[in-house]
Amino acid sequence: MEKNKGLPGIINSIQKRHPIHYQIPNVGKFVFQKIVPYIFIYRIPSLDKKDKMISDLARTENASIVCKSGEFEFETWLHPIAETLAQEFGACLLVEAWVAPENQKEDIKLHIGQKDILPLAEYLQKNIRKESKEIHVEMTKEFNIPQPEHLNSLYSKKELQNKQILLLGISIKQNYLDEHEAVLPILMRIYRETLAKSLSRLFFEFLRVYTHLNATAQKINFQQELTPLINEIDLALAQESKKFDFLLMVTPLNTHEAWLQFKKDKFWKAPKFLYRPLHIDPDLVKRRLYNLRIEDIYDPTMGYIFRDKRSELDSTITMLADRGKEDFVHGSLQVFGNVSEKLYNTAMAILMMTESENNSAKNEEIIDAHHFAKLARDEVRFLQQQHPDFNCPIRIREDISGVMVNRGALNISKEYKLSSSRAMALIQHEIGTHVVTYFNGRMQPLNLFSLGVPGYEELQEGLAVLSEFIVDGLNNDRLRIIAARVIAVQHMLLGNNFIDSFDLLVAQYGFKAETAFQIVMRVYRGGGLTKDALYLKGIIELLNYLKDGKNVHLLMMGKIRKDYLPIIKDLLQREVLIPPAITPRYLFPEYSDKWKDAKTKGTIFKLI
Repeated sequence: MEKNKGLPGIINSIQKRHPIHYQIPNVGKFVFQKIVPYIFIYRIPSLDKKDKMISDLARTENASIVCKSGEFEFETWLHPIAETLAQEFGACLLVEAWVAPENQKEDIKLHIGQKDILPLAEYLQKNIRKESKEIHVEMTKEFNIPQPEHLNSLYSKKELQNKQILLLGISIKQNYLDEHEAVLPILMRIYRETLAKSLSRLFFEFLRVYTHLNATAQKINFQQELTPLINEIDLALAQESKKFDFLLMVTPLNTHEAWLQFKKDKFWKAPKFLYRPLHIDPDLVKRRLYNLRIEDIYDPTMGYIFRDKRSELDSTITMLADRGKEDFVHGSLQVFGNVSEKLYNTAMAILMMTESENNSAKNEEIIDAHHFAKLARDEVRFLQQQHPDFNCPIRIREDISGVMVNRGALNISKEYKLSSSRAMALIQHEIGTHVVTYFNGRMQPLNLFSLGVPGYEELQEGLAVLSEFIVDGLNNDRLRIIAARVIAVQHMLLGNNFIDSFDLLVAQYGFKAETAFQIVMRVYRGGGLTKDALYLKGIIELLNYLKDGKNVHLLMMGKIRKDYLPIIKDLLQREVLIPPAITPRYLFPEYSDKWKDAKTKGTIFKLI
């Protein structure tokens, strides 16, 4: 047959491991982004329209065949292709998807006709349920090899005997179309992303268990390339992020002057804070954000990350527009979250179990901003031994309070002072964690990992606080400040004003007036910022992470969050991301005993 002339070329490409893009005009397309021992198949019935969700799903796979049924003898192509893959890799998996008949009750039904494929079908079912609780998926065992209604079976049972070829059928109900067959885009995206992620894991599991390949070493289970659209959207999101620095924009310019005036007023008059002018038009930024074609990204992982980041940018820009207004705190709750009862009770317990600041010993050397800046520069030189491009501008400024890292630069207030025993801990917090993860994120091919994935702050601050413990700098005064921030956030959310919260920390918990002012200022800045509750929440979560025996080095690869770790592992596996370029001092071997200690302690109370 004339149309069979391309088949030998496909077989030859499989054997030579060359990618395949072969189109038969008006019939279909054979695509192998990589030569892998699995194929996603979609046969379009001759009287039916092509299902957009299933055809888009095919585009996310490494290997797919989409063709019209009845146009040519599809089996005469598929059989030699599948047999060649089975010979080359030890086994071949075929997954055929089709539109479910109208009488199917389940949203997705998995059809199996071979005993050997049962573990894979169960694994796929588990992952679909994990990805989307809204989708009802069930499995059915059939006597014959599964096939769509009104189409021939691709194989008989006899043909598959002793051939190491497995076939799984997936029938999908078109819940993503309305009664007029118009697409419901959000539902369609949920189906496509749920299936794409679940099938990716299925194929990896198949490689691991059924073939003679080491799937991890081969790196052949996913499409590795970042598409131009992914790079374009990542760059656009980065450009919008860089137009403003959220923390600088919500941090008062006049903190020191406000403290002096507050003290002069005998702590009876609420301070007035001044902020930097807003140099962006929120409406224009949002328009540009929502003009990005994120819905056209077929990689479900990247689509999810980008939508998440866009939503966070939208919320933070709204917060900047609402500085000084009541609505600011609502945006803060959306971006940084609330204080749970459990977290509040933990903070209260820490304050009750520790000695008040006024009673603790204070015969320590105090260092100023310039001395601290020198120590910070020494740490930067130490880390540059690992990578010559590592750098961290260190600036002493008049317009900030305390110490702050933004975009890899360390900013120190000229009024800042601290005890010498806390200096090393703060350097590991700011440079060893915030600056190092910024640099490691910059080494990634996506800007997102240096600017921060949405919600990265909890893990980042938890890791930064734990680094203080590792270098023996997390004293009780520091733990009390972290706990007091949670108390102040909750007090603010309950409707109390600045002076109420200040009085609470001084009178009830024994904080010095200036310490209490700094804690309360951070919480009430902008109109009410809940971010400071994340320090305690983050270290508690991180201690649980360590107790479970998980890898802390993975957390250094950029500004990430805990529930993104499966995504991070996915992207590392695909070689989209690279391992961390810089390891901070506190992860060096000399601190291994402290890490074991942290893992053994397991709770925040044992750090007291």
